[in-house]
Amino acid sequence: MTTITLPAGLLAREVHLEDASAITDLNKQADIAETGQSDTTIEDVYELWDNEQLDLARDACAITNAGGDLIGYTGVAVTLRGVMLDVHTNVHPTYQHLPIARYLLQFADERTRALLESNPETPRRLYTWGFTPTKTALLVGHGFTIEESDYRMEIKLDKEPEPSQVLPGITIRPFVQGQEEQAVYAVIAEAFPDIDGKPYRPYDDWYQNVFVKSTSFDPTMLYVAVAENQIIGTTLCRVYPENAEGFIWQVAIRRSWRKQGIAQQLMRTVFAASYQRGMQRLLLDVNATNATGAHQLYASVGMHKHSQFDSLVKVF
Repeated sequence: MTTITLPAGLLAREVHLEDASAITDLNKQADIAETGQSDTTIEDVYELWDNEQLDLARDACAITNAGGDLIGYTGVAVTLRGVMLDVHTNVHPTYQHLPIARYLLQFADERTRALLESNPETPRRLYTWGFTPTKTALLVGHGFTIEESDYRMEIKLDKEPEPSQVLPGITIRPFVQGQEEQAVYAVIAEAFPDIDGKPYRPYDDWYQNVFVKSTSFDPTMLYVAVAENQIIGTTLCRVYPENAEGFIWQVAIRRSWRKQGIAQQLMRTVFAASYQRGMQRLLLDVNATNATGAHQLYASVGMHKHSQFDSLVKVF
């Protein structure tokens, strides 16, 4: 395999916490150049580094130009699923004609092999997501394969949303923090295996990921549907005030209560609350092969396909 070297005048160095702003801007510039818009926030960058405990000094690489500007970035981290390639791996559009991306992916491969050697129990795979056709094509060209694809859907809140409707015997309200986390989890743990056939993550893992590690999760935007004195449905949201947008993170209804319009009314409740907070749009992701009728559900409340992104893996 040919070793990739950087062109003269460019420097590879370790990454520091204070680089998060430049990495955010780098990704925004690359996204805008290809799609005309970007959803990347600095909170996303910090949250991924923190959640995955990415070792910036050892397992991440920044590329700078002669003026010291950050023009390329990548990083990898060990997870239960294998080694994760940071989704913020990118090159500034002005420099994408140079072999910087290939240099970064070469770095990621080398660090992946080292991490797998020191963590033999870790699945021997490097995985990530491609949020644009160019990123997916680049990764495929580097030996990744597409495992599955998802649709990102959106609704623009440029006018007051349709109000939620009253369902007989069902109450939709904000959840009570400190009292109902277990009940909310039980609904999600029952619903999500119907999407991919896999057991859902343990409660402690879910709780840490949602309530402790996520800087964008807003517990006041967690709504529940209650019937017969039990929680039968829920929706969780992330909020990004700096972008005036939100992200519907999880929607779940217990099996015996589905097809009664509960999910629609939960989502309409979220739409209304988001509009009142000044959010201009909401996003969510759904698997392209989801067999639960989720696509029809989201379309029925006014959401439409915004883009497609791919889950990719490279086996070592």
